[in-house]
Amino acid sequence: MDRDSLDLNGLSRSFVKNSVIISHAGVDQSFSVYQHALVSHFSRSPLVWKINNKPFPHRLTLPLKFVPYEDKLCFGPQISPTEITKIAFLHVFNINVTSADDYRQNVRHNVSDWFAKLNSKSDIQWIIVVNTNRAKDRKTKAAIMEKIKADFAKYTSRLFELPDTSDQNAFVAFVQGIQQFLFTHLTLVMEIWDKSLKHQYERRKQHSWEPFAYFSSMTEYARVFWSFGTIEYALSIFDDLEKLIHEFVLRSGEQDSPKWLAQLLNTRIEDRPSLVGNFSVQRIEKKQAHYLGMRNYLLCQHIIMSIHLYQQKMKSNDAAPSLRSDYAVGIMQRALITIEAVKEFNNLMNNKRDIPMTCCWTWWTVSESLSICQLLCDVSHLNVAPVILARLHLARFDALHILAKQLRLNPEDSSQLSEWLSIKPISLESKVLKSAVESTEQMCTEMEKAHDVCVASLNHANRHRFVLNITHQLFTFLRNSNAKFPLHKLSMTKSLLKTMPAQVSTARMLKSLCSELLESDSITEEMLSLLFFISQCENGKDMEINKKLMEKCGKKAKEEGGPINLQSISISDEELFNVKVENFEAVQNTDSILEIRTMIDSKLGFELENVKVELCFSGDPTSSIAQESNLSVLSLQHEKKENICRLVSELKLKNQQSQLSIDENSALTFIIQTTLPVLSPGENEILFRTDITKIGCFVLEKVRISTETIEYETCNVVTRRPAALYCIATPHSVTVVNEAQHFFAGVMQNLEIDVEAKCDIPRETPLEIEPSTPNFQFLSETNEWVDSLNITLEPFKSNEKRRIHVKVWLKIDSTICESAAVQKRSVSCLL
Repeated sequence: MDRDSLDLNGLSRSFVKNSVIISHAGVDQSFSVYQHALVSHFSRSPLVWKINNKPFPHRLTLPLKFVPYEDKLCFGPQISPTEITKIAFLHVFNINVTSADDYRQNVRHNVSDWFAKLNSKSDIQWIIVVNTNRAKDRKTKAAIMEKIKADFAKYTSRLFELPDTSDQNAFVAFVQGIQQFLFTHLTLVMEIWDKSLKHQYERRKQHSWEPFAYFSSMTEYARVFWSFGTIEYALSIFDDLEKLIHEFVLRSGEQDSPKWLAQLLNTRIEDRPSLVGNFSVQRIEKKQAHYLGMRNYLLCQHIIMSIHLYQQKMKSNDAAPSLRSDYAVGIMQRALITIEAVKEFNNLMNNKRDIPMTCCWTWWTVSESLSICQLLCDVSHLNVAPVILARLHLARFDALHILAKQLRLNPEDSSQLSEWLSIKPISLESKVLKSAVESTEQMCTEMEKAHDVCVASLNHANRHRFVLNITHQLFTFLRNSNAKFPLHKLSMTKSLLKTMPAQVSTARMLKSLCSELLESDSITEEMLSLLFFISQCENGKDMEINKKLMEKCGKKAKEEGGPINLQSISISDEELFNVKVENFEAVQNTDSILEIRTMIDSKLGFELENVKVELCFSGDPTSSIAQESNLSVLSLQHEKKENICRLVSELKLKNQQSQLSIDENSALTFIIQTTLPVLSPGENEILFRTDITKIGCFVLEKVRISTETIEYETCNVVTRRPAALYCIATPHSVTVVNEAQHFFAGVMQNLEIDVEAKCDIPRETPLEIEPSTPNFQFLSETNEWVDSLNITLEPFKSNEKRRIHVKVWLKIDSTICESAAVQKRSVSCLL
């Protein structure tokens, strides 16, 4: 059987059943009529077998086979358990005569000789079948039976009369009799076999124990029950064998381990085991009884039994819709268990000698097992077990990678391995591996193919970290082999990087894997994320990586026309900057100076130069930090008309949300900023100072940290109390004391103005004086008459009052009447 001709029916037929042999003697023509009916009945009717007066847990179907009698078919004490299936379960002598005289003259001596041979043996099951349909009448039939019963008076229960094929009652009694004798012999045989297996197992600690004899006996024991239709029971026996072999491996390190154990585990692999090549092998040979050979044989038997079970259930009425995929997954699981067991064996035994051969075996075992599963369903799109499929492809890639490294370290092994791969039967996989072993270029090609298939299955199973690992292994091998790097296979997505631990070893692996990629001119978001992740893994200690990151961010910022948001390239969800705002005076007046002391803890690990830090306050009642975090029940609302602030329920605010966009120049936005020459890693203390120029109620919404190339915004600000700012306007008092006096045209007079500050004015303040008509002029500090006067006042303290004297005169013009040389004018003062 080759891989191209694989089909389910062919796999099913590769198992040759052990038949229940029934020998026959006498007149064969008369008995042949009943043979087909008996074969059909026992192969289709599940029977209950009782052993030790207890029913066997599984029903049996017996595949009968009728053969002519021979002495070697007789059971005896010299028969070994493995030869039990080669002897007859039942011996039948057929008599077909016309009369008693015909029996006495022509048949009696033959049946006597036959009986004498059987009687010399022990524990032989036999019957005599008498066909009386040739007798003329009932009296003659009775005479024939009386004569035969007289000759076998002690064994009348073994005599069966079949007068006519249409006699259903006689045939039913005949079938029941045969069933009884077959089960009697089966019970005897199995008791002997069980005792033999138990005795062999108890001797396993002795140095002279033969493990191959026990293995062969157990596999043949399981195949007998498999032949009788109890496939589940046979599977359990093979499972016990696998456990026993694994126990041998675990015991190999014990000081008192028997000699046979070392001999078994150190047996050289001279044949080339495979699934397709060994499906037709019914019994393993001793030269193939090394660890790999036994594991390969058991895997073959498991696969064939799985196909048998699948076909049985497909014929039943209760076949599940997922039957095909269930058995495909079962075969993949069994193949994976076997491959991992062989790998564990090599590790525990430090078996470096057979590593190249076991790697080759693993490579084609994955391919062949998946080809078998493809006969059931398309495993590439099997959603029920993507992890198993991914692990199989991963084992295949690992095997090829280990083989390639082994041959590079020991090139002298190539010729020996090439000869081993030439052992017949030669398969497609062995041809491919042979060319890969003989050519480094072909090995690189096969590794790339295995890598691509493995990556696709790992991504389907969401095993992204394994993807990066095998890609790293591939690139390392290609570098060492001076081969071309397929950079297009290197996909550093954020989802992939998120699966990796942020530690120094990860950064070291990424720099080794992506060395060519990091030197490229790429400024994609994936490239920036990769550089930033490497920097974070090393806590910013690699200055070269930091420099590359900032250079590429600068290019990206120029391309997009704005700084790069660090959140868009960050892999971790953790805050890159922790901001803590200390308590400040919440109530501020216009024209006052606000001071806020802030602590910024930078987690970048490297310095940022020319950093602008902004505290963004918002007066929009729907956009506060507390409200975005669903932490508050009440929100601040500023009433402009009354110049007061209220605490309003959020439920009411939902119906009053503003539809207007809020920008930095909006009256609802208040930004305090400062520029730092350097923002160092760790804690940085920053003092913000600004003038209060807006009126309203503001809540700290976010903190923005930016340079020319990068920016970062955070709403996670630590404060001891809500970072609310209440900016109110307290109007200062400006009064003209002599407002009621008369001003005479053409005469310089003195104007007195009282200025009272209602709050501290910490800086110089301009006072503007303007007349209500253009006829007034004021004397400036330079002794010039001007139409309006600007006076700079020194800082005020709260409630401080000052009187200012201003020289003023009213010009003489044509608007003055003769009868009224004096006119009243007003002066306005603006502080």
